[in-house]
Parts: sequence; C-alpha cells; structure tokens
Amino acid sequence: MPRKRSARDVATSATVDAPPGAATDALLVAITEVADSAEILGRRVSSRIRAKKDEVVKTEADAALGEDAEMSPLSAPEEEEEPPKKKRRRTKKNAEPEVYEIEPVETKTTTWRGRLGYACLNTILRNAKPDPTFCSRTCRLETIRKNGLEFAKDLGKQNARDLVKLIQWNEENNIRFLRVSSEMFPFASHDKQGYTLDYAAEELRAAGDLANKLGHRLTSHPGQFTQLGSPRPNVVTASMRELEYHTSMFELMGIGKDGVIIIHMGGVYGDKPSTLERFKENYKKLPDNVKDRLVLENDEMCYNVDDLLPVCEELNIPIIFDYHHDWIYPSSQPPELLLPRINAIWHAKGIRPKQHLSSPRPGAVSVMQRRAHAGRCPRLPEALDVEGAGWWWAGEGEERHKEYTDLMVEAKDKEQAVFELHRRYELQPVVWGNLRPAKPDPPFDAPSPAKKRSAKKAAEANEEGDVDGAGGVEPEEAGGGLGPDEDTVVEVDSMSQAGGTPSPLKRTRSARKKVDVVEEQDDALPSPPSPPTRRQSSRRAPLAEVEAAT
Repeated sequence: MPRKRSARDVATSATVDAPPGAATDALLVAITEVADSAEILGRRVSSRIRAKKDEVVKTEADAALGEDAEMSPLSAPEEEEEPPKKKRRRTKKNAEPEVYEIEPVETKTTTWRGRLGYACLNTILRNAKPDPTFCSRTCRLETIRKNGLEFAKDLGKQNARDLVKLIQWNEENNIRFLRVSSEMFPFASHDKQGYTLDYAAEELRAAGDLANKLGHRLTSHPGQFTQLGSPRPNVVTASMRELEYHTSMFELMGIGKDGVIIIHMGGVYGDKPSTLERFKENYKKLPDNVKDRLVLENDEMCYNVDDLLPVCEELNIPIIFDYHHDWIYPSSQPPELLLPRINAIWHAKGIRPKQHLSSPRPGAVSVMQRRAHAGRCPRLPEALDVEGAGWWWAGEGEERHKEYTDLMVEAKDKEQAVFELHRRYELQPVVWGNLRPAKPDPPFDAPSPAKKRSAKKAAEANEEGDVDGAGGVEPEEAGGGLGPDEDTVVEVDSMSQAGGTPSPLKRTRSARKKVDVVEEQDDALPSPPSPPTRRQSSRRAPLAEVEAAT
C-alpha cells in the first residue's frame, strides 16, 4: 500500500527531482492540498461542536419533560421568550364627597311671594367635572378667520344644548327665573362675521319648550355697548343688530312677551337732552317685534328713574327698577312711590314687572366702589311688600288673587345668593346638598404690579376681538363687576377642544377696549352725598344696614 505523502514531501520532491519550471506548479498543488485538508478538518470540528450542543439541549429538554419523553426529529429546540412584564396601573381611590359646613341664616318675614332669579352662570354646574355646563362659550375673531365661521356656530349649539340642562337643574332646585347669556352665539350680530340662528332652531326650540312647560321666565341683557342714543352711527347700527339677534333667539325658542331685552340709556355725550332725543328717534326705527321686548333700566351713573320715566311713558317702554343703582344715583321719590307708576307701563303692555336687586361690597366708600356687587344679598327690599310696588290684585270675584313682580338677584354667588334668600324668607325649599358656604368679598385693595402686567397683556391679546362693540364682547361694569350679564366669558380656542368639550380660557373683561365710553360729566355723575338729604337719608338707611350685615 503506497504511503501517503505529506505536504513537505511533495514540496521537497518537487524541488529536487523536478525541473526548475515544474517546481512552482508542485508547490501550488501542495498548498492546495493543505488548504483542502484544513477545510475538511474545520467542517468535522464544527459538526462535532454542533452535535455536542444538540446533546446538551436534548438532555435539558428530557430533564424538563421526564425520562420517557422523546423529542421529534423535526422539532428544533427554541429558546422560550419571557412574557413582557405588565405595567402596574395605579387605581384611583374613590374620592370622598366634599362636605360643606353651611351656616344657619337669620329668618325674616315678607308677604311677597314672587320668583327670584340669577344671571347666566350656575356656579355648581360650571365647576362640575369632567363635563361643566355653561352657556357662554365664545371665541375671538382671529379664531374664526383661522378655523372658519362653523367653529363659532358650533360653540353656539353647545351653549344652546347646555341651556336645556340649566333650565332642568333650576326646576329641580325651585328656581324659575333666569337671565340668558348674551354670549350664547359668538359674533352672531357682527357686521361681517354675523349669521342667523336658523341653524340652531332645534336646540333653541328644545330650550324654549322646556321653559314654557315648566313655567320658567327667560330674559336677556345685551352689553353696555348697546346704545341707541349714541352720536356715532356705526354704534347705533351695531346696537340695532344686537337687539335683532336677541329678539330672533327668543322667537326661535317660542318665548312669549315676558322674555324682555334689557338695555341702558348709555352715555351722556356732553348733552343729556340731545341724547334722549336721539334715543327716541332711533327707537322708532326699530322693528315692532324688537320694540315689543325692549325695556330700559335705570343706571347708577348717568340716568336715574327721573330721567327715564318721561321718555318711557311717552314711548310705552317698561322700566327695570334697580335698587342698587337707585341707591347710588337716587331719584326724587322713594321706590314705594315710583314703582306703582313704573308698573303701570308693564301692565299696559301685558308683561309681568321685573326688578333688579344687588348689594354693595362691604367697605365701599367712593362711587366707583359702591358700584361693585357683593357675593350675596342679606335681605329683600321693603318695597316688595307694598301694594302696587311689589304685588297687585288680579282677576275678579272668586278668581281675585295676588300677582307678584319678578326679582333678578345680581350677585356674584349666582344661584347660591338665591338659595340664601329662599332660606331666609322661607320662599322655596332648598336642596341641602347643593348649598355652598359664602365666600368673603374681596377688599378694595390696589392691584399688584403683577396684576397690572397681566391686564396689559390681556388687553393686547384681546384687542383683535373688538369691532364697533359688536359680536358679543361686553365692556366691564366698573367697580369690579362683569357687565350686565354678570357672567364670566369663556373663550374657546380651536387647539383646546378635546372630545367635543372645549377647555375654557378665561378672559379678563377689564382688559377689553370699550367701544362707546360713557363720558363722565359733572352734572351727570353724582358724588357721594355728605351729609345726605332728608329723603336720601331715609332711603339709604336700609342699605347701610345691608353693608353692616355683609
């Protein structure tokens, strides 16, 4: 048997025996054989290593499955992946219901049994989480330009739907008188971005049907920019559009003539008689359906009842008597004598009379401070007990009965102020779970520099939204008030909407630019009397008790 030659033997023989030309070829052949041998050896080693691994895996599998278990030749050992760890979710504990400590009230007596109401905003529903209920969602003109008019109209529909919830809540809590927010439909009366309310007829009809079914009274109070006596034609035109918008809203609701629209006479403009004449001329230009609902309210700065009564009797316009305003800028006669004459206009038009009640914040000294409304009203006016002023006889014979005026409570605590008067005079039963403790009224301190900077920034941010005073932007009622609606305007930005419920961004009314500024004339602005006259002293004494009580 021939001996196998090694690579060295091959190389040596090639070098010695072969001719010089063949030595190189023999060397290449030897190298190739060596490489082939190394490759074969590597494959053998690899196969042995794999076999060892297979034995180890099989041994571990047999140990796991038992001695009798056999592995299928087609099954390949696979490493089992560990299941992902579940994230632990923290479960929120059910929050215990907050318990409020409600102070007892001193009970008082009255023969008046009319309806008490509040303006626009319900504090309990507004603060409800996660779905607050309110009717004053609005936006800026810039948002409409960016997202289209449908964005503002959708907010109006949401407001109208929430009005139904608000009326139902009032019924369950024995409140049947409500002022509807003038911010219901943002910029509906704007000269360029305005729109009709026909698109929301279904939502408005639902609110009106419920109010009529339950016997609730709904009214409205456009902002102070609504001035028919203004010397500026664009302001008068915008005011007429605003009044037509409110009238359309009530008509689509199906609300009767008791759904009045309240405005102020406005500024003096340096000449009160001329302003009154302009008002009369512009009033006659209004459509009849607007005139049927329009009423005037005495204010605390420019026009008291003495100024309004001759005009209102001439044009058959009812007057809203505001006790707080009459205390600041009194008329020549006390309410007990003025109200029968005022109520005669209401009766002539077949509308139930309506009055306003509010109390000054404690510590008020100047006229501007006296204008600010307190959180609650400690008592009812004594004039409500007087026949012809707060009530009257209606019907004949066996059907003869008493009828009462309605009283709107313009207080910061809204429905809570109504509840307190219900308890104090035992006018209506209250739902104890809906009572909240009274908050202290803020003092008349100068604003801090930080607040001034915030107001300046808000003014710059909101300046875009004020065009001729139209479009649902109301100026501030001086002295800390929020304007006629006494309602916090809620501005909704397109980026803040989530799940159909927009997140509110509160705007500061004091930062808004007033369109038609009331000119403060020396003959129109009463300074605090010191000492008061005899008649004023007798009338101011009860409200002085109000300050002491608050």
